[in-house]
Amino acid sequence: MDAVEVTLPRGIFAEGQWHRTAWLRPLSGRDEAFLGEAGRVLAPALRTTALLSRCVQRLGPLPHVTPESVRALTIGDREALLLSLRRLTLGDTLSCVVVCANQQCGEKMDVDLAVRELLIAPYPQAQERYEMTIADNGTTYNVRFRLPTGADQEAAVSVILDDPAGATALLLQRCVERVAVENGDERLAMALPSSVARVLSQRMADLDPQAELLLNLTCPSCGTASSVPFDTADYFFRELSGRQQDLYREVHLLAFHYHWSEAEIMTMTGAKRRLYLGLLSEALNGAKGR
Repeated sequence: MDAVEVTLPRGIFAEGQWHRTAWLRPLSGRDEAFLGEAGRVLAPALRTTALLSRCVQRLGPLPHVTPESVRALTIGDREALLLSLRRLTLGDTLSCVVVCANQQCGEKMDVDLAVRELLIAPYPQAQERYEMTIADNGTTYNVRFRLPTGADQEAAVSVILDDPAGATALLLQRCVERVAVENGDERLAMALPSSVARVLSQRMADLDPQAELLLNLTCPSCGTASSVPFDTADYFFRELSGRQQDLYREVHLLAFHYHWSEAEIMTMTGAKRRLYLGLLSEALNGAKGR
């Protein structure tokens, strides 16, 4: 399968410059089977790493793409790769059902999204590290930090279900490299006041806007406006999970009529399998008509 060139919003810093180009191939039957079997029991961040490690063929000048290089990508870059992978595999249009945020209404809204509209343009000023000054309650904090990566997401997996706030604090702790206050003392990230932590978290979100997609919707029934987060990894996995029976049905039909092995068929993309199935249907229907 030929890989397609895609653009990352932030990219990687290597050989003294930023590289925002990646090469990505669509899912094969093997990848779909992996998600439906071994991938099903993985936490979302781990599943994303495993899937992208299989499908990303190249990252900038890196000679090999490994799980470690995928983990090192920022959350926004991983999100962009998942969106591009979904477009390559299933097309540009995503159909969702969203429930109105007004509990007294509860209207279900059909929403059609386009991947091209969810992908954000490359960030104008990408950096490896950032610094900001935050004044709070008479104290000035000078903070040096980096953006959260897939590795940080994976580290928070064991915490997030039981303690979402604790997972957020862990993520912040991992990303903050230095905190200096006006009297010269060094402070750990965990010692930051909650108000300072909120400002810092918002700054990280502003610097990596692809990391969290919000859909601004207005209910046609009651007029309630709301911002709904869109989780690409969860949406894509649910789509593919619903196609598992179709995958094995396609393999069965192609093996039965063309006498190809399962291994040969599973290397094909879904689009190629369905192309052959369409030709097979035409041939069978034509034979019936004679």
